[in-house]
Amino acid sequence: MQRNFFPFITTGWLLLTLIMVGLSLYADYTNLKKSVSNDAQFVYASVYEKAYINEVLLQSFSVLVSSLPNDHEAIRSFANEMRKRYPHIERLQIQQQQVPFTTSYGKATEYNLDPTSDEFNARFPITFIEPLNPDTRYLLKKDLLSDPVFANTIRFARKYHQPITSPSFKLDEQQNAYGLFLAFFERNTPPSGLNLYIASLVINIEGMLPNTNFLSKHSSIKLMDESGLILDQHLSDQDIQPTSWLPQLEEQRTINRFGQSFQLQISHQFGLKNINLSTLMILLCCSLAVYILLMAYLRQKVQTAIEHSTLYATLNTERQQLETRIHTRTRELREQLIENRRLTHQVLAVQERERRNLSRELHDELGQSLTAIRTDAKILKRIHPEESSIVNQTAESIDAIAQNIYDVTYGMMRTLRPSALDDLGLVDALQECIISTRFNEHGIALHTDFRGALNEMSEDYNITLFRLTQEAFSNIIKYAKARNVWIDIHRVSKGNRKEINGDRLEIMISDDGIGFDIETEAFKKGFGLIGMRERVRALDGVFQIRHNHDRGTRIIAIIPLLAGPEREIEATRSEAAIAGPATPVGLLH
Repeated sequence: MQRNFFPFITTGWLLLTLIMVGLSLYADYTNLKKSVSNDAQFVYASVYEKAYINEVLLQSFSVLVSSLPNDHEAIRSFANEMRKRYPHIERLQIQQQQVPFTTSYGKATEYNLDPTSDEFNARFPITFIEPLNPDTRYLLKKDLLSDPVFANTIRFARKYHQPITSPSFKLDEQQNAYGLFLAFFERNTPPSGLNLYIASLVINIEGMLPNTNFLSKHSSIKLMDESGLILDQHLSDQDIQPTSWLPQLEEQRTINRFGQSFQLQISHQFGLKNINLSTLMILLCCSLAVYILLMAYLRQKVQTAIEHSTLYATLNTERQQLETRIHTRTRELREQLIENRRLTHQVLAVQERERRNLSRELHDELGQSLTAIRTDAKILKRIHPEESSIVNQTAESIDAIAQNIYDVTYGMMRTLRPSALDDLGLVDALQECIISTRFNEHGIALHTDFRGALNEMSEDYNITLFRLTQEAFSNIIKYAKARNVWIDIHRVSKGNRKEINGDRLEIMISDDGIGFDIETEAFKKGFGLIGMRERVRALDGVFQIRHNHDRGTRIIAIIPLLAGPEREIEATRSEAAIAGPATPVGLLH
Protein backbone atom coordinates (compact mmCIF):
# COMPACT_ATOMS: atom_id res chain seq x y z
CA MET A 1 0.00 0.00 0.00
CA GLN A 2 1.45 3.35 -1.10
CA ARG A 3 0.45 6.90 -0.23
CA ASN A 4 -0.32 7.78 -3.85
CA PHE A 5 -3.27 5.39 -3.60
CA PHE A 6 -4.96 7.56 -0.98
CA PRO A 7 -6.66 9.94 -3.50
CA PHE A 8 -8.18 6.94 -5.26
CA ILE A 9 -9.39 5.58 -1.94
CA THR A 10 -10.92 8.96 -1.06
CA THR A 11 -12.60 9.13 -4.47
CA GLY A 12 -13.93 5.62 -3.99
CA TRP A 13 -15.23 6.53 -0.54
CA LEU A 14 -17.00 9.60 -1.96
CA LEU A 15 -18.57 7.53 -4.72
CA LEU A 16 -19.66 4.88 -2.26
CA THR A 17 -21.11 7.54 0.06
CA LEU A 18 -23.00 9.10 -2.85
CA ILE A 19 -24.34 5.68 -3.81
CA MET A 20 -25.48 5.06 -0.22
CA VAL A 21 -27.11 8.49 -0.05
CA GLY A 22 -28.76 7.79 -3.38
CA LEU A 23 -30.06 4.47 -2.09
CA SER A 24 -31.41 6.19 1.03
CA LEU A 25 -33.15 8.84 -1.08
CA TYR A 26 -34.47 6.15 -3.38
CA ALA A 27 -35.87 4.30 -0.37
CA ASP A 28 -37.59 7.52 0.77
CA TYR A 29 -38.87 8.06 -2.76
CA THR A 30 -40.17 4.48 -2.88
CA ASN A 31 -41.93 4.90 0.46
CA LEU A 32 -43.51 8.14 -0.72
CA LYS A 33 -44.55 6.50 -3.97
CA LYS A 34 -46.17 3.70 -2.02
CA SER A 35 -47.92 6.23 0.21
CA VAL A 36 -49.21 8.15 -2.83
CA SER A 37 -50.40 4.89 -4.35
CA ASN A 38 -52.25 4.02 -1.14
CA ASP A 39 -53.82 7.49 -1.06
CA ALA A 40 -54.88 7.14 -4.68
CA GLN A 41 -56.43 3.78 -3.93
CA PHE A 42 -58.30 5.26 -0.95
CA VAL A 43 -59.68 8.18 -2.98
CA TYR A 44 -60.56 5.84 -5.84
CA ALA A 45 -62.46 3.54 -3.49
CA SER A 46 -64.33 6.51 -1.99
CA VAL A 47 -65.34 7.98 -5.37
CA TYR A 48 -66.19 4.52 -6.69
CA GLU A 49 -68.42 3.89 -3.69
CA LYS A 50 -70.28 7.19 -4.15
CA ALA A 51 -70.69 6.51 -7.87
CA TYR A 52 -72.15 3.15 -6.98
CA ILE A 53 -74.46 4.80 -4.41
CA ASN A 54 -75.57 7.29 -7.06
CA GLU A 55 -76.47 4.48 -9.46
CA VAL A 56 -78.31 2.46 -6.78
CA LEU A 57 -80.13 5.55 -5.57
CA LEU A 58 -81.17 6.44 -9.12
CA GLN A 59 -82.39 2.88 -9.73
CA SER A 60 -84.40 2.94 -6.49
CA PHE A 61 -85.80 6.38 -7.29
CA SER A 62 -86.81 5.17 -10.79
CA VAL A 63 -88.53 2.08 -9.38
CA LEU A 64 -90.48 4.18 -6.89
CA VAL A 65 -91.59 6.70 -9.54
CA SER A 66 -92.53 3.98 -12.04
CA SER A 67 -94.72 2.36 -9.38
CA LEU A 68 -96.28 5.52 -7.95
CA PRO A 69 -95.87 8.28 -10.55
CA ASN A 70 -98.57 10.42 -9.03
CA ASP A 71 -97.80 9.89 -5.31
CA HIS A 72 -95.61 12.96 -4.98
CA GLU A 73 -95.75 12.82 -1.18
CA ALA A 74 -94.16 9.36 -1.03
CA ILE A 75 -91.66 10.34 -3.70
CA ARG A 76 -90.74 13.54 -1.88
CA SER A 77 -90.35 11.69 1.43
CA PHE A 78 -87.97 9.22 -0.24
CA ALA A 79 -86.04 12.01 -1.94
CA ASN A 80 -85.75 14.05 1.23
CA GLU A 81 -84.45 11.01 3.16
CA MET A 82 -81.85 10.25 0.47
CA ARG A 83 -80.59 13.85 0.47
CA LYS A 84 -80.12 13.76 4.23
CA ARG A 85 -78.27 10.46 4.03
CA TYR A 86 -76.07 11.44 1.08
CA PRO A 87 -75.14 15.14 1.21
CA HIS A 88 -73.43 15.08 -2.18
CA ILE A 89 -76.89 14.60 -3.82
CA GLU A 90 -77.89 18.19 -4.56
CA ARG A 91 -81.45 17.42 -5.76
CA LEU A 92 -83.71 14.73 -7.26
CA GLN A 93 -85.81 15.46 -10.32
CA ILE A 94 -88.41 13.79 -12.53
CA GLN A 95 -88.89 14.71 -16.17
CA GLN A 96 -91.88 13.37 -18.14
CA GLN A 97 -92.01 13.28 -21.90
CA GLN A 98 -94.73 15.51 -23.34
CA VAL A 99 -95.79 16.36 -26.87
CA PRO A 100 -94.72 19.63 -28.44
CA PHE A 101 -96.99 22.66 -28.28
CA THR A 102 -99.86 22.65 -30.82
CA THR A 103 -99.64 24.51 -34.08
CA SER A 104 -102.11 25.59 -36.71
CA TYR A 105 -101.44 22.41 -38.57
CA GLY A 106 -103.27 20.12 -36.13
CA LYS A 107 -103.20 18.83 -32.60
CA ALA A 108 -100.17 17.20 -31.16
CA THR A 109 -102.37 14.72 -29.36
CA GLU A 110 -103.23 13.26 -32.68
CA TYR A 111 -99.60 12.19 -33.30
CA ASN A 112 -98.55 8.68 -32.31
CA LEU A 113 -95.24 9.53 -30.60
CA ASP A 114 -92.35 7.04 -30.53
CA PRO A 115 -90.39 7.72 -27.32
CA THR A 116 -87.11 6.53 -28.91
CA SER A 117 -87.50 8.46 -32.14
CA ASP A 118 -85.52 11.60 -32.89
CA GLU A 119 -87.70 12.66 -35.79
CA PHE A 120 -89.37 15.32 -33.72
CA ASN A 121 -88.55 17.29 -30.63
CA ALA A 122 -90.71 16.24 -27.70
CA ARG A 123 -90.65 18.09 -24.43
CA PHE A 124 -89.18 16.86 -21.13
CA PRO A 125 -90.30 19.43 -18.54
CA ILE A 126 -89.39 18.93 -14.89
CA THR A 127 -92.52 17.69 -13.12
CA PHE A 128 -90.96 16.96 -9.72
CA ILE A 129 -88.01 18.44 -7.85
CA GLU A 130 -86.70 17.95 -4.33
CA PRO A 131 -85.91 20.13 -2.52
CA LEU A 132 -88.71 22.40 -3.59
CA ASN A 133 -87.96 25.90 -2.34
CA PRO A 134 -87.84 29.41 -3.71
CA ASP A 135 -84.38 28.72 -5.14
CA THR A 136 -85.55 25.68 -7.14
CA ARG A 137 -89.23 26.40 -7.83
CA TYR A 138 -88.33 28.22 -11.04
CA LEU A 139 -87.03 24.95 -12.46
CA LEU A 140 -90.47 23.32 -12.52
CA LYS A 141 -91.89 22.95 -16.01
CA LYS A 142 -88.45 23.73 -17.47
CA ASP A 143 -87.88 21.69 -20.63
CA LEU A 144 -84.43 20.05 -20.28
CA LEU A 145 -84.51 18.93 -23.91
CA SER A 146 -84.31 22.51 -24.90
CA ASP A 147 -81.28 23.09 -22.67
CA PRO A 148 -78.12 22.61 -24.74
CA VAL A 149 -76.33 21.19 -21.68
CA PHE A 150 -78.81 18.35 -21.27
CA ALA A 151 -80.28 17.90 -24.80
CA ASN A 152 -77.97 15.13 -25.96
CA THR A 153 -78.04 13.46 -22.54
CA ILE A 154 -81.87 13.35 -22.58
CA ARG A 155 -81.87 11.90 -26.09
CA PHE A 156 -79.38 9.15 -25.14
CA ALA A 157 -81.25 8.39 -21.93
CA ARG A 158 -84.66 7.95 -23.60
CA LYS A 159 -83.05 5.88 -26.37
CA TYR A 160 -81.00 3.39 -24.28
CA HIS A 161 -82.82 3.39 -20.91
CA GLN A 162 -79.54 3.14 -19.04
CA PRO A 163 -77.90 5.54 -16.57
CA ILE A 164 -76.07 8.31 -18.40
CA THR A 165 -74.12 11.30 -17.16
CA SER A 166 -74.56 14.85 -18.38
CA PRO A 167 -71.73 17.30 -18.91
CA SER A 168 -70.74 19.29 -15.83
CA PHE A 169 -72.48 22.57 -15.13
CA LYS A 170 -72.52 25.28 -12.51
CA LEU A 171 -74.98 25.36 -9.63
CA ASP A 172 -76.35 28.58 -8.26
CA GLU A 173 -73.52 28.55 -5.69
CA GLN A 174 -71.05 28.34 -8.57
CA GLN A 175 -70.21 24.82 -7.62
CA ASN A 176 -69.60 22.15 -10.25
CA ALA A 177 -72.26 19.51 -10.62
CA TYR A 178 -73.42 16.89 -13.10
CA GLY A 179 -76.67 15.09 -13.74
CA LEU A 180 -77.29 11.36 -13.77
CA PHE A 181 -80.31 10.41 -15.90
CA LEU A 182 -82.29 7.18 -16.33
CA ALA A 183 -85.33 6.75 -18.59
CA PHE A 184 -88.15 4.32 -17.70
CA PHE A 185 -91.84 3.64 -18.39
CA GLU A 186 -94.64 3.66 -15.94
CA ARG A 187 -95.14 0.22 -14.50
CA ASN A 188 -98.11 -1.92 -15.51
CA THR A 189 -98.78 0.17 -18.60
CA PRO A 190 -97.78 -0.42 -22.18
CA PRO A 191 -94.72 1.65 -23.23
CA SER A 192 -95.73 4.82 -24.98
CA GLY A 193 -94.67 8.38 -25.34
CA LEU A 194 -97.18 9.49 -22.71
CA ASN A 195 -95.80 7.32 -19.86
CA LEU A 196 -92.05 7.83 -20.49
CA TYR A 197 -90.25 9.33 -17.52
CA ILE A 198 -86.65 10.32 -16.87
CA ALA A 199 -85.41 10.35 -13.27
CA SER A 200 -82.32 12.42 -12.61
CA LEU A 201 -79.95 13.18 -9.78
CA VAL A 202 -78.06 16.45 -9.61
CA ILE A 203 -74.79 15.57 -7.90
CA ASN A 204 -72.43 18.09 -6.33
CA ILE A 205 -69.01 17.12 -7.64
CA GLU A 206 -67.26 18.57 -4.61
CA GLY A 207 -69.02 16.00 -2.46
CA MET A 208 -67.62 13.12 -4.51
CA LEU A 209 -64.10 13.51 -3.14
CA PRO A 210 -63.45 12.35 0.43
CA ASN A 211 -62.08 14.48 3.22
CA THR A 212 -58.51 15.29 2.21
CA ASN A 213 -57.06 16.28 5.56
CA PHE A 214 -54.63 13.40 5.18
CA LEU A 215 -52.86 15.14 2.30
CA SER A 216 -49.39 16.47 3.08
CA LYS A 217 -47.86 19.62 1.71
CA HIS A 218 -47.27 19.85 -2.03
CA SER A 219 -50.02 17.26 -2.70
CA SER A 220 -53.15 17.60 -4.83
CA ILE A 221 -56.18 15.54 -5.92
CA LYS A 222 -57.94 16.21 -9.18
CA LEU A 223 -61.28 14.79 -10.32
CA MET A 224 -61.67 15.10 -14.09
CA ASP A 225 -64.16 14.00 -16.72
CA GLU A 226 -63.37 11.83 -19.74
CA SER A 227 -61.92 14.72 -21.72
CA GLY A 228 -59.61 15.73 -18.89
CA LEU A 229 -61.62 18.75 -17.79
CA ILE A 230 -61.06 19.35 -14.08
CA LEU A 231 -64.33 18.94 -12.20
CA ASP A 232 -62.95 19.32 -8.69
CA GLN A 233 -59.53 19.45 -7.04
CA HIS A 234 -58.19 19.63 -3.53
CA LEU A 235 -54.82 21.22 -2.93
CA SER A 236 -52.72 21.02 0.20
CA ASP A 237 -51.11 23.96 1.96
CA GLN A 238 -48.71 25.46 -0.57
CA ASP A 239 -47.02 28.01 1.67
CA ILE A 240 -43.62 26.55 0.93
CA GLN A 241 -42.70 26.56 -2.74
CA PRO A 242 -41.81 23.06 -3.95
CA THR A 243 -38.33 22.41 -5.24
CA SER A 244 -38.66 22.29 -8.99
CA TRP A 245 -35.63 20.05 -9.55
CA LEU A 246 -37.04 17.29 -7.34
CA PRO A 247 -39.29 14.67 -8.98
CA GLN A 248 -43.08 14.78 -8.81
CA LEU A 249 -45.05 11.62 -8.16
CA GLU A 250 -48.38 11.03 -9.88
CA GLU A 251 -50.99 8.28 -9.63
CA GLN A 252 -54.00 8.06 -11.93
CA ARG A 253 -57.16 6.01 -11.64
CA THR A 254 -60.14 5.72 -14.01
CA ILE A 255 -63.77 5.10 -12.99
CA ASN A 256 -66.12 4.12 -15.79
CA ARG A 257 -69.04 2.37 -14.14
CA PHE A 258 -72.69 2.99 -13.42
CA GLY A 259 -72.98 5.51 -16.25
CA GLN A 260 -70.40 7.74 -14.59
CA SER A 261 -66.92 8.27 -16.03
CA PHE A 262 -64.19 10.04 -14.06
CA GLN A 263 -60.43 10.32 -13.95
CA LEU A 264 -58.60 10.65 -10.65
CA GLN A 265 -55.14 12.11 -10.41
CA ILE A 266 -53.12 12.39 -7.21
CA SER A 267 -49.78 14.20 -7.43
CA HIS A 268 -47.14 14.86 -4.82
CA GLN A 269 -44.04 17.01 -5.09
CA PHE A 270 -41.08 15.18 -3.57
CA GLY A 271 -39.43 17.54 -1.10
CA LEU A 272 -37.13 17.75 1.89
CA LYS A 273 -39.98 16.85 4.19
CA ASN A 274 -40.15 13.42 2.58
CA ILE A 275 -36.47 12.71 3.24
CA ASN A 276 -35.61 10.78 6.39
CA LEU A 277 -32.96 13.22 7.59
CA SER A 278 -32.15 11.26 10.75
CA THR A 279 -31.34 8.12 8.75
CA LEU A 280 -29.39 10.18 6.23
CA MET A 281 -27.34 11.86 8.97
CA ILE A 282 -26.64 8.53 10.67
CA LEU A 283 -25.56 7.13 7.30
CA LEU A 284 -23.26 10.06 6.61
CA CYS A 285 -21.77 9.93 10.14
CA CYS A 286 -21.15 6.21 9.85
CA SER A 287 -19.58 6.67 6.41
CA LEU A 288 -17.33 9.44 7.73
CA ALA A 289 -16.33 7.33 10.73
CA VAL A 290 -15.51 4.39 8.50
CA TYR A 291 -13.46 6.67 6.23
CA ILE A 292 -11.49 8.07 9.17
CA LEU A 293 -10.83 4.60 10.58
CA LEU A 294 -9.92 3.29 7.13
CA MET A 295 -7.45 6.10 6.50
CA ALA A 296 -5.91 5.59 9.93
CA TYR A 297 -5.60 1.89 9.25
CA LEU A 298 -4.07 2.50 5.82
CA ARG A 299 -1.59 5.02 7.20
CA GLN A 300 -0.59 2.50 9.84
CA LYS A 301 -0.33 -0.16 7.17
CA VAL A 302 1.86 2.09 5.02
CA GLN A 303 4.08 2.79 8.00
CA THR A 304 4.27 -0.91 8.77
CA ALA A 305 5.03 -1.65 5.11
CA ILE A 306 7.87 0.87 5.19
CA GLU A 307 9.27 -0.73 8.33
CA HIS A 308 8.88 -4.18 6.80
CA SER A 309 10.59 -3.00 3.63
CA THR A 310 13.51 -1.65 5.63
CA LEU A 311 13.70 -4.81 7.66
CA TYR A 312 13.39 -6.92 4.51
CA ALA A 313 16.24 -5.02 2.87
CA THR A 314 18.38 -5.60 5.95
CA LEU A 315 17.44 -9.27 6.06
CA ASN A 316 18.05 -9.61 2.32
CA THR A 317 21.54 -8.18 2.71
CA GLU A 318 22.26 -10.50 5.59
CA ARG A 319 20.76 -13.40 3.66
CA GLN A 320 23.02 -12.71 0.70
CA GLN A 321 26.02 -12.59 3.01
CA LEU A 322 24.86 -15.82 4.65
CA GLU A 323 24.35 -17.45 1.25
CA THR A 324 27.86 -16.42 0.28
CA ARG A 325 29.27 -17.93 3.46
CA ILE A 326 27.13 -21.04 3.00
CA HIS A 327 28.26 -21.37 -0.62
CA THR A 328 31.88 -21.03 0.43
CA ARG A 329 31.42 -23.49 3.27
CA THR A 330 29.52 -25.90 1.01
CA ARG A 331 32.28 -25.80 -1.54
CA GLU A 332 34.81 -26.48 1.21
CA LEU A 333 32.67 -29.33 2.54
CA ARG A 334 32.32 -30.78 -0.95
CA GLU A 335 36.04 -30.63 -1.43
CA GLN A 336 36.53 -32.21 1.99
CA LEU A 337 33.91 -34.86 1.14
CA ILE A 338 35.71 -35.66 -2.11
CA GLU A 339 38.96 -35.88 -0.22
CA ASN A 340 37.39 -38.12 2.44
CA ARG A 341 35.91 -40.35 -0.25
CA ARG A 342 39.22 -40.57 -1.99
CA LEU A 343 40.96 -41.39 1.28
CA THR A 344 38.27 -43.98 2.07
CA HIS A 345 38.74 -45.59 -1.30
CA GLN A 346 42.49 -45.58 -0.80
CA VAL A 347 42.10 -47.07 2.67
CA LEU A 348 39.93 -49.85 1.26
CA ALA A 349 42.41 -50.46 -1.54
CA VAL A 350 45.32 -50.44 0.90
CA GLN A 351 43.36 -52.73 3.21
CA GLU A 352 42.74 -55.22 0.43
CA ARG A 353 46.37 -55.01 -0.67
CA GLU A 354 47.59 -55.55 2.88
CA ARG A 355 45.21 -58.45 3.31
CA ARG A 356 46.45 -60.00 0.11
CA ASN A 357 50.08 -59.46 1.13
CA LEU A 358 49.41 -60.79 4.61
CA SER A 359 47.63 -63.81 3.20
CA ARG A 360 50.51 -64.42 0.83
CA GLU A 361 53.05 -64.06 3.63
CA LEU A 362 51.11 -66.42 5.82
CA HIS A 363 50.92 -68.88 2.97
CA ASP A 364 54.50 -68.56 1.86
CA GLU A 365 56.39 -68.05 5.09
CA LEU A 366 54.32 -69.55 7.87
CA GLY A 367 53.01 -72.31 5.65
CA GLN A 368 56.52 -73.42 4.65
CA SER A 369 57.71 -73.29 8.27
CA LEU A 370 54.78 -75.36 9.45
CA THR A 371 55.40 -77.83 6.63
CA ALA A 372 59.06 -78.07 7.66
CA ILE A 373 58.08 -78.63 11.30
CA ARG A 374 55.65 -81.34 10.35
CA THR A 375 58.30 -82.94 8.09
CA ASP A 376 60.83 -83.01 10.96
CA ALA A 377 58.18 -84.43 13.27
CA LYS A 378 57.43 -87.23 10.82
CA ILE A 379 61.20 -87.98 10.46
CA LEU A 380 61.45 -88.26 14.25
CA LYS A 381 58.47 -90.59 14.26
CA ARG A 382 60.14 -92.82 11.64
CA ILE A 383 63.39 -92.80 13.57
CA HIS A 384 61.60 -93.70 16.78
CA PRO A 385 58.67 -95.80 15.68
CA GLU A 386 57.97 -97.04 19.22
CA GLU A 387 54.74 -95.34 20.24
CA SER A 388 55.72 -95.59 23.88
CA SER A 389 58.87 -93.63 23.39
CA ILE A 390 58.97 -90.02 24.50
CA VAL A 391 60.42 -88.87 21.16
CA ASN A 392 57.61 -90.53 19.19
CA GLN A 393 54.97 -89.02 21.42
CA THR A 394 56.63 -85.60 21.31
CA ALA A 395 56.88 -85.77 17.50
CA GLU A 396 53.19 -86.75 17.31
CA SER A 397 52.25 -83.79 19.50
CA ILE A 398 54.38 -81.40 17.46
CA ASP A 399 52.76 -82.67 14.25
CA ALA A 400 49.27 -82.19 15.68
CA ILE A 401 50.05 -78.70 16.96
CA ALA A 402 51.56 -77.77 13.59
CA GLN A 403 48.48 -79.15 11.82
CA ASN A 404 46.20 -77.10 14.09
CA ILE A 405 48.26 -73.96 13.52
CA TYR A 406 48.06 -74.64 9.79
CA ASP A 407 44.28 -75.01 9.91
CA VAL A 408 43.90 -71.77 11.84
CA THR A 409 46.29 -70.02 9.51
CA TYR A 410 44.47 -71.39 6.47
CA GLY A 411 41.17 -70.05 7.85
CA MET A 412 42.77 -66.66 8.42
CA MET A 413 44.14 -66.67 4.88
CA ARG A 414 40.72 -67.47 3.43
CA THR A 415 39.23 -64.65 5.49
CA LEU A 416 41.93 -62.20 4.47
CA ARG A 417 42.06 -63.22 0.84
CA PRO A 418 40.22 -66.29 -0.45
CA SER A 419 42.47 -68.13 -2.80
CA ALA A 420 39.45 -69.36 -4.77
CA LEU A 421 38.74 -65.76 -5.79
CA ASP A 422 42.07 -65.64 -7.61
CA ASP A 423 42.21 -69.27 -8.74
CA LEU A 424 38.62 -70.30 -9.52
CA GLY A 425 36.46 -67.12 -9.76
CA LEU A 426 33.75 -65.25 -7.87
CA VAL A 427 31.07 -67.97 -7.71
CA ASP A 428 33.43 -70.56 -6.19
CA ALA A 429 34.74 -67.94 -3.76
CA LEU A 430 31.18 -67.17 -2.68
CA GLN A 431 30.46 -70.88 -2.24
CA GLU A 432 33.60 -71.20 -0.10
CA CYS A 433 32.41 -68.18 1.95
CA ILE A 434 29.01 -69.83 2.41
CA ILE A 435 30.63 -73.06 3.58
CA SER A 436 32.93 -71.26 6.00
CA THR A 437 29.99 -69.31 7.48
CA ARG A 438 28.37 -72.64 8.57
CA PHE A 439 24.70 -71.61 8.31
CA ASN A 440 23.58 -75.16 9.10
CA GLU A 441 25.24 -75.05 12.51
CA HIS A 442 23.15 -71.94 13.35
CA GLY A 443 19.86 -73.40 12.09
CA ILE A 444 19.65 -71.09 9.07
CA ALA A 445 18.41 -72.16 5.63
CA LEU A 446 20.26 -70.44 2.80
CA HIS A 447 18.60 -69.77 -0.58
CA THR A 448 20.93 -68.73 -3.42
CA ASP A 449 20.25 -67.51 -6.92
CA PHE A 450 23.31 -66.68 -9.07
CA ARG A 451 22.73 -65.65 -12.68
CA GLY A 452 24.90 -64.29 -15.46
CA ALA A 453 28.57 -64.26 -16.29
CA LEU A 454 29.78 -63.60 -12.73
CA ASN A 455 33.25 -65.11 -13.27
CA GLU A 456 34.11 -62.73 -16.12
CA MET A 457 34.44 -59.53 -14.10
CA SER A 458 37.49 -57.56 -13.06
CA GLU A 459 39.20 -57.66 -9.68
CA ASP A 460 37.40 -54.56 -8.33
CA TYR A 461 33.94 -56.04 -8.80
CA ASN A 462 34.92 -59.49 -7.53
CA ILE A 463 36.45 -58.31 -4.26
CA THR A 464 33.60 -55.78 -3.69
CA LEU A 465 30.94 -58.42 -4.20
CA PHE A 466 32.79 -60.91 -2.00
CA ARG A 467 33.26 -58.39 0.83
CA LEU A 468 29.57 -57.36 0.66
CA THR A 469 28.53 -60.99 0.99
CA GLN A 470 31.07 -61.70 3.71
CA GLU A 471 30.00 -58.69 5.83
CA ALA A 472 26.29 -59.37 5.33
CA PHE A 473 26.66 -63.02 6.41
CA SER A 474 28.67 -61.95 9.44
CA ASN A 475 25.95 -59.48 10.54
CA ILE A 476 23.18 -62.04 10.01
CA ILE A 477 24.98 -64.64 12.12
CA LYS A 478 25.71 -62.14 14.90
CA TYR A 479 22.50 -60.11 15.17
CA ALA A 480 19.62 -61.19 12.92
CA LYS A 481 18.39 -64.38 14.65
CA ALA A 482 17.05 -65.40 11.28
CA ARG A 483 15.74 -68.73 10.03
CA ASN A 484 16.10 -68.03 6.32
CA VAL A 485 18.61 -66.09 4.26
CA TRP A 486 18.26 -65.22 0.59
CA ILE A 487 21.14 -64.12 -1.62
CA ASP A 488 20.44 -63.16 -5.22
CA ILE A 489 23.29 -62.02 -7.50
CA HIS A 490 22.37 -61.30 -11.09
CA ARG A 491 24.41 -59.88 -13.91
CA VAL A 492 21.99 -58.10 -16.28
CA SER A 493 22.87 -56.56 -19.63
CA LYS A 494 19.52 -54.96 -20.62
CA GLY A 495 17.01 -52.53 -19.21
CA ASN A 496 17.60 -50.22 -16.29
CA ARG A 497 17.12 -50.18 -12.55
CA LYS A 498 17.67 -47.37 -10.07
CA GLU A 499 18.70 -45.12 -12.99
CA ILE A 500 21.51 -47.50 -13.94
CA ASN A 501 21.32 -48.74 -17.51
CA GLY A 502 23.01 -51.53 -19.44
CA ASP A 503 25.45 -54.09 -18.08
CA ARG A 504 25.18 -54.13 -14.28
CA LEU A 505 25.26 -56.23 -11.14
CA GLU A 506 22.11 -56.56 -9.01
CA ILE A 507 22.73 -57.90 -5.51
CA MET A 508 20.02 -58.54 -2.92
CA ILE A 509 20.72 -60.12 0.48
CA SER A 510 17.72 -60.48 2.80
CA ASP A 511 16.70 -62.36 5.94
CA ASP A 512 13.65 -62.96 8.09
CA GLY A 513 15.30 -62.03 11.36
CA ILE A 514 14.40 -59.49 14.03
CA GLY A 515 15.68 -56.52 12.00
CA PHE A 516 16.63 -53.17 13.53
CA ASP A 517 15.66 -49.48 13.44
CA ILE A 518 17.14 -48.37 10.15
CA GLU A 519 16.46 -44.68 10.77
CA THR A 520 18.43 -44.46 13.99
CA GLU A 521 20.97 -47.30 13.79
CA ALA A 522 22.01 -47.74 10.15
CA PHE A 523 25.43 -46.22 9.40
CA LYS A 524 25.69 -44.92 12.98
CA LYS A 525 26.90 -47.98 14.88
CA GLY A 526 30.02 -49.71 13.75
CA PHE A 527 31.68 -49.64 10.35
CA GLY A 528 30.28 -52.74 8.68
CA LEU A 529 27.42 -51.09 6.78
CA ILE A 530 29.53 -48.00 6.15
CA GLY A 531 32.24 -50.14 4.57
CA MET A 532 29.67 -51.91 2.38
CA ARG A 533 28.20 -48.60 1.26
CA GLU A 534 31.59 -47.06 0.49
CA ARG A 535 32.69 -50.09 -1.52
CA VAL A 536 29.53 -49.78 -3.69
CA ARG A 537 30.03 -46.03 -4.03
CA ALA A 538 33.58 -46.61 -5.17
CA LEU A 539 32.13 -48.41 -8.18
CA ASP A 540 29.46 -45.71 -8.82
CA GLY A 541 26.73 -48.02 -7.59
CA VAL A 542 23.58 -47.64 -5.54
CA PHE A 543 23.41 -49.06 -2.03
CA GLN A 544 20.13 -49.32 -0.12
CA ILE A 545 19.02 -50.94 3.09
CA ARG A 546 15.41 -51.35 4.17
CA HIS A 547 13.02 -53.66 5.96
CA ASN A 548 12.30 -57.01 4.34
CA HIS A 549 8.50 -56.76 4.24
CA ASP A 550 7.18 -57.42 7.78
CA ARG A 551 10.36 -58.94 9.28
CA GLY A 552 14.06 -58.86 8.75
CA THR A 553 16.37 -56.70 6.70
CA ARG A 554 17.08 -56.41 3.00
CA ILE A 555 20.27 -55.04 1.42
CA ILE A 556 20.21 -54.03 -2.25
CA ALA A 557 23.25 -53.02 -4.29
CA ILE A 558 23.26 -52.18 -7.99
CA ILE A 559 26.66 -51.66 -9.62
CA PRO A 560 27.30 -50.67 -13.24
CA LEU A 561 29.88 -52.76 -15.05
CA LEU A 562 32.48 -50.99 -17.21
CA ALA A 563 35.45 -52.16 -19.22
CA GLY A 564 38.97 -51.49 -18.01
CA PRO A 565 39.68 -48.10 -19.68
CA GLU A 566 36.13 -46.91 -19.21
CA ARG A 567 36.31 -47.91 -15.54
CA GLU A 568 39.36 -45.68 -15.01
CA ILE A 569 37.70 -42.69 -16.74
CA GLU A 570 34.46 -43.18 -14.83
CA ALA A 571 36.35 -43.47 -11.55
CA THR A 572 37.88 -40.06 -12.19
CA ARG A 573 34.45 -38.54 -12.96
CA SER A 574 32.86 -40.15 -9.90
CA GLU A 575 35.13 -38.18 -7.57
CA ALA A 576 33.69 -34.91 -8.94
CA ALA A 577 30.13 -36.29 -8.80
CA ILE A 578 30.49 -37.13 -5.11
CA ALA A 579 29.93 -33.43 -4.31
CA GLY A 580 26.43 -33.43 -5.92
CA PRO A 581 23.32 -33.65 -3.76
CA ALA A 582 21.96 -36.68 -5.68
CA THR A 583 24.49 -39.29 -4.48
CA PRO A 584 23.19 -42.69 -5.68
CA VAL A 585 23.49 -44.27 -2.24
CA GLY A 586 20.76 -44.05 0.32
CA LEU A 587 18.18 -45.83 2.43
CA LEU A 588 14.89 -47.35 1.36
CA HIS A 589 12.10 -47.11 3.92
